Amino acid sequence: MSKKIFIITGESSGDKIASLIIKKLKEKNLDIQILAIGGENIKLEKIDCIFDIKDIAYMGFIDVLKNLFSIKEKINLTVKKILEFNPNVIFSVDSPDFSYRVLNKVKNINNKIRTVHLVAPQVWAWRENRKKILYKFIDHLLLLFPFEKKYFEGLIRNSFVGHPFFDFSVFKINKFEDNNKKYFTLCPGSRNSELKTFMPIFTDVIKKINLNYNFIFHIPTSENNKNLINDYLKKSKIDNFVITTDENDKNFYIKASILTISKSGTITLDICKNQCPLIVVYKTSWLNYLLIKPFINTKFGNILNIIAQKELIPELIQGKCNADEIYKKTKEFIDNDLLGKKLVTEYTKVLETIIVPDSLEKISNYVIE
Repeated sequence: MSKKIFIITGESSGDKIASLIIKKLKEKNLDIQILAIGGENIKLEKIDCIFDIKDIAYMGFIDVLKNLFSIKEKINLTVKKILEFNPNVIFSVDSPDFSYRVLNKVKNINNKIRTVHLVAPQVWAWRENRKKILYKFIDHLLLLFPFEKKYFEGLIRNSFVGHPFFDFSVFKINKFEDNNKKYFTLCPGSRNSELKTFMPIFTDVIKKINLNYNFIFHIPTSENNKNLINDYLKKSKIDNFVITTDENDKNFYIKASILTISKSGTITLDICKNQCPLIVVYKTSWLNYLLIKPFINTKFGNILNIIAQKELIPELIQGKCNADEIYKKTKEFIDNDLLGKKLVTEYTKVLETIIVPDSLEKISNYVIE
């Protein structure tokens, strides 16, 4: 008898992870029907999506408040579609503000539907009390990092599975090559709100770099955002750039870059995989920042810095996330290539402690179970 899985994702990293799990499930040749909320990666697996992740990809309290009615509509639509589909299991990936509300509503109506959630809420970083209510709507919580286990023991069934991007079958460290690198990568994110925040800053950084250096600027993005990013660059009269949407192209240019400036997020793992020196930036509205800051319990935003418990990878957050500060830090790396080599060596040591050989297999097995 055919089994059914409903997959919930809410942003590009979750869409990518879910697509890897779908591939792994297909390899098992089981009779499974899948319906999803997904993006480009899930759609490439020929999975029907009830709507695209871009419809719920909002960032920060203010952005969410502005779109509250639309988000509620999407939550209710998702619950309706799940109940009609009547899956054996819901597999949700990250996006807790959306996923948890859907799972809670579904469980209140049909408690027989099993729920498996990948990516624990970062209770070690902020809002620790969230962990006490997860058992109400999550049957099995899958953890990315071993240090997370102590936060959920005795509260909810949980298993450490490792990060899918660190699975040997996906995550292979591309060794650093010492050659004259002519590319420079910029990663502004995938949400419209992120592009509106970071592209004006990044175009100013490009102009400053162009005054003194000769690089081709590489911007990896999705097919949906390609034209928007192109418009930002053309309006700023920047023509020394290349935009990639293909995974292989993205990895090639990152590996060939002297430096990457990236917004905080999963993309930083791809940068580290390709052994490229990295500066992480993060910025939101001051109102968002003031609302969030009192609840944050960690000094750093990048996961490798958090694991190392020190700032290996430079972070320019909020007030320091401006064209002048970014250019100042960038110039240090361009003028001293030993600085970049040292950074790559240090963060690679951290990476090697958390790479797991069978993350995708573990996750797919728990979903099947």
